[in-house]
Amino acid sequence: MKFASYNDWLEFIKNGHTPNVRNRVLESWKHSMQGGLSPHMFPQKLWPVLAEPSSYYTRARQELESLLQSLDPSKRIIGLLCGTNGEITNIFSTDKNAADFLRSLGIRETVSLAEDSAGTNAVALAMTQKGPAICQGAEHYLEKLHPLGTVAAPFYDTDGKPEGYLALFAVLPDIDCMALRTLVIMVIQLLDRDMRMQRSQVLHTDLKQQVGRIFKDDQKAIILISRTGFVRQLNPAAMKLFNVDEKFAEEKSLDSIAKFRPSLKEIAKSAIPCRAQPMEIKLHKKSLSVTYDRTPMFSERDEFLGSMIVFEGKSSTSGTETITAARYTFDDIIGTSAPLLHVKELARRTAETSVSVFLHGASGTGKEMFAQSIHNASERKDYPFIAINCAAIPKEIAESELFGYAPGAFTGAKKGGNIGKLEAADKGTVFLDEIGDMPFELQGKLLRMLEERTIIRVGERQEIPVNIRIVAATNRDIAALVESGKFREDLYYRLHVTSIELPKLSSCRDDIPALTQHFITYYNEIMGKKVAGIMPEIMERFKLYSWPGNIRELKNTIEFSIMLNSGEEMIAWKDLPGDLRTILLYRDLNPEPQGAQDDPLGQERLSIQNSEKLMYEKALKMSGYNLSKAAGYLNIGRSTLYRKLKKFGINVK
Repeated sequence: MKFASYNDWLEFIKNGHTPNVRNRVLESWKHSMQGGLSPHMFPQKLWPVLAEPSSYYTRARQELESLLQSLDPSKRIIGLLCGTNGEITNIFSTDKNAADFLRSLGIRETVSLAEDSAGTNAVALAMTQKGPAICQGAEHYLEKLHPLGTVAAPFYDTDGKPEGYLALFAVLPDIDCMALRTLVIMVIQLLDRDMRMQRSQVLHTDLKQQVGRIFKDDQKAIILISRTGFVRQLNPAAMKLFNVDEKFAEEKSLDSIAKFRPSLKEIAKSAIPCRAQPMEIKLHKKSLSVTYDRTPMFSERDEFLGSMIVFEGKSSTSGTETITAARYTFDDIIGTSAPLLHVKELARRTAETSVSVFLHGASGTGKEMFAQSIHNASERKDYPFIAINCAAIPKEIAESELFGYAPGAFTGAKKGGNIGKLEAADKGTVFLDEIGDMPFELQGKLLRMLEERTIIRVGERQEIPVNIRIVAATNRDIAALVESGKFREDLYYRLHVTSIELPKLSSCRDDIPALTQHFITYYNEIMGKKVAGIMPEIMERFKLYSWPGNIRELKNTIEFSIMLNSGEEMIAWKDLPGDLRTILLYRDLNPEPQGAQDDPLGQERLSIQNSEKLMYEKALKMSGYNLSKAAGYLNIGRSTLYRKLKKFGINVK
């Protein structure tokens, strides 16, 4: 970050020139000058201080005092607590001389640090941008404040209402402002955590009562599992379901007598509640199809302890394959942003053919939803849709799971053999999720199946014809895996007939309100609540947030918020997951763009990138858009060429 110099400040104040400084600082300078503030005066406005501050405000004061007591006194750091109008209510310092120096500059109790009183400073910037702010040296509009480095950030109550501003001032050059900023953020995050812990204690008490009531109910099978998947307790109905007694439950693991899909370890990881999720349970002599509800449990200190799993409905099944119902269609994919509409149209056109499809996209972008939609829009919609998570199948049984096996093919094999998932999907669609994690030795058999349209079961020689469409998906860089020898290049090209890049949620910000309302409606129905919507100020922050977990993260956020909400209120700040609330309230979600001054070689870098793009475009034209020839002209592999075309956004005709 480049801070303004004294010459920059002087050029603006004396000559009215526009120096090359941070945009927010420059805008604040202009506002200060237009407001008639003299840069050579003290702060000019006083503000009465409230006689009875809130308990949260008092807690902020305690945290600030505690922080200053732990710091090196030689750094001459002064802490300030300001009200919602920028008025100084408290000044703290372990160095009396530093505090006296600050007061000599006109910074004292009741003085307002708002922009119309003290010009550009960290508190004024924090009030404007509603987040952490830095102001160093000559960036201050008032010349008397140039010896200081200042940082400030707002802090909020349970409902997300601003309670005031916490600031740290230091005499330069004893400490740099970036270090001060870290300290300020640390304090306000501690404050927010304290608030959430108080709320979680109430929820913890309620949950203990709920568990106590439900666990005595012998009509439903219930187990308590730790966050690592260890079964801590079973109720009488669960013992009956698994045919075990109390002694067994205390001494042995359920995994020794039953196979769960998804596994207990997998579902135990999440602290998000869920309802009516499908599960397959394989016991010694029977298989069960059930649904489960997961209710997370927390300690009084807001620590995730584990979950209560409630099973419902059971039926015996004879087969070992689970055919996933393709529930979604393109109408279920919500959004009207340009990137999403483009991808939906491309997927619709692809659905009309039988070619293989490769879905690229970050985690949480809806790859399986698109795969199901493609299936349901195709001529195969009346036939099976089978989803296979290539990362979840154990390497030892992957081949027999996909291709099936003959009677007696290996120890423990069924007498009559078993049909594989690929064979079970005949005439339908197979969705190979996380295909980048498929075992290398299995990739060759999959390639042969795609080319010959036949499979061979483990332990047999007879070829079995199959007619299936493959939709593959990954969030990994397959081209890089090809280069490193971890993924077969010929399989990559065979699957890569049609490639669709699913957009991140951050590229479709206009869709966030519609998605949010959809998830609110969905979880209202599941949880029996009547949450009307979400507070407008939270939605504004939603649209600025980057959503690294994409749609899945937004969905989980709404699920968590609906769970905490009383049921008939708007989703408020107190309902949001703790980590996300902290980010939305305290992080600058609309950062200042990096100017040329931050990258002295910016123009040169851009020029090189443009030249490289032109080179790839020319190679394509010379080759008649034959990728193999173009790669040869450039002396690179086809996988590298694919990656470069993707990087520069070059479409192949």
